[in-house]
Amino acid sequence: MPLVPAWAPNLHPLVVHLPIALLLAAGAVDLADLVLRGRAPVRNTATWLYIAGAAAAVAAYFSGVSALEMRALSPDGAAVAAAHADWAFRVTWLFAFFASVRLAMSYALRPARWLVAGAVVVALVGLAALVETVRHGSRLVFEHGVGVQPVTAARAAAAERAAAAGRTAERAAAAGPAGGGGRAGRAPRPGADRGGGRGPRSRSGPPVAIDRSSGDPATPP
Repeated sequence: MPLVPAWAPNLHPLVVHLPIALLLAAGAVDLADLVLRGRAPVRNTATWLYIAGAAAAVAAYFSGVSALEMRALSPDGAAVAAAHADWAFRVTWLFAFFASVRLAMSYALRPARWLVAGAVVVALVGLAALVETVRHGSRLVFEHGVGVQPVTAARAAAAERAAAAGRTAERAAAAGPAGGGGRAGRAPRPGADRGGGRGPRSRSGPPVAIDRSSGDPATPP
């Protein structure tokens, strides 16, 4: 089984969301630790989330650098990609260092209260940098279309809907206006089959003229 599925442009979009989720979860647990006033199990949980998030961030960073090297971008897209890579570099190595410090704080040191609070502040700064990294990455995808491939099935479905709408319109045009829009839908007017000076038409023979002076049928010539 290949590492990258056929539908994915590269490995980066498959791993990039993992460090985001882990690091945000670690920050939330850290804030809960402040509220709970230094519970060791809570702090240790945050530490392992930071460690996992930092490891995932390293994988996401290098897969992203590899993906950008294989893409040809417009000048605007290249500027956004450079900003995204710079912020990703800062976030990755900040949390790699921070995870090491947190590991020491959880298992090798007995940190004072101010040191724990300072660590939370550093984590929040790192999470703000993470949000900025995500913002530039989102612009690459949704504004510049990086990593987006056309969906053949969606295009085929849209073409089929357009063809069905065209066939419906053609049938409606061929059927003509309904409900008496033309003369074919109108009821005949009384006396509409009579001419100006002609009498009633015979059902089986030619029209019979009437001699107006005598009222008798005249013999047609």
